[in-house]
Amino acid sequence: MGCMAPVRREAATPWEAGGAPVFRRLWQTARLATVDGEAFFGGLPDGSVFSALGFALSCEMLAIASLALAWFPIVYALVPEFVHAVATDQERRGAVAVALSAAVPLLAFMMVVLHVLWGGGLELGLRLAGAKGRAGHCLRYALYSCGWDLVTSPFGFAAGWLSSGLRGATRELRAAVRIPRFATVAYIGRARNVSERRGRRAVQVAAVLTGSVVLAGALALGVALVVVFM
Repeated sequence: MGCMAPVRREAATPWEAGGAPVFRRLWQTARLATVDGEAFFGGLPDGSVFSALGFALSCEMLAIASLALAWFPIVYALVPEFVHAVATDQERRGAVAVALSAAVPLLAFMMVVLHVLWGGGLELGLRLAGAKGRAGHCLRYALYSCGWDLVTSPFGFAAGWLSSGLRGATRELRAAVRIPRFATVAYIGRARNVSERRGRRAVQVAAVLTGSVVLAGALALGVALVVVFM
């Protein structure tokens, strides 16, 4: 009896496939989740949550860093003396660099947390709707949805322009604006096999839970600021 060749499992996403450079895999996955998001999320298989987390953090870091860079011309146009002072003063340059190096990872982490909150709320809503629990899978959906933030960032627009021209970049940007709703419907209906009516209830649960946590966090931050500065 001959030896059987080992079965090779197809990677769930380009990000998990390996082989290609990291930035190429990152951009291919973000673009696929945006331009073909209904098929991507509707057919999303189980896999590593940690790999999806690495993708999400990378997307948010690049998106926020590129947004910070995009603000430099605006700041220069509004307060050129500040930019000149930072450019000529080594101490101020160091302070700005430290502030950015702390702010970018923090904001990226907060954005990922928001996506995870949404995924947790959706998982709760789906279970209340009668779906079988798949918490890890729903986390992967939430983490891979961070690709939308990368595509809509200055980095994403520049990458789209370089890879497919201005028209292609504009088309991808429009797709990123509309895809969250369609991708979520596809994920609920195809990947989780929940009816449209029950799916709407699951989305409502996710929206209420995420909104409540964000509102509570904002109120807590406001109270803390008042206490500190009183």
